Amino acid sequence: MNRVRLDTTECDRIAAKLGVNVDAVIRRAAFQIEELAKNKAPWDTTALKNSIYTATSKEDGYAKAASEANNKQPGVETEPIPIPEKEGYANVGACVNYAAYVEYPGAVRKGGERPYLTPAAEEVAKRFNSGKEWEEII
Repeated sequence: MNRVRLDTTECDRIAAKLGVNVDAVIRRAAFQIEELAKNKAPWDTTALKNSIYTATSKEDGYAKAASEANNKQPGVETEPIPIPEKEGYANVGACVNYAAYVEYPGAVRKGGERPYLTPAAEEVAKRFNSGKEWEEII
């Protein structure tokens, strides 16, 4: 299972000062990561791309992602990512069972690893750390 943790300390500090709903900021970042990860995912069968989804305390995209992945690659095994119980948390990942083999070193697929989730999370983190995302929120 792919997991990337974003340090939200600075996000929490700024949000507390501005009265911004932290959950809304986290959800915004999570859905941006999902979108970028889908764009960066290898297109061998498109099942991986279609299986990437976000789970928050308010919504869970697993059923749709698993269905779309199975439409692209019938019989592919899927597994849900955990649903956060509290607000202010989000999990972004792929539900196909081979997702980690594509993301991480040592992948057995041709061409080795082809990261898609980590670069997406890093790109979104840069946006928030640079202040570009805060301009729209404030």
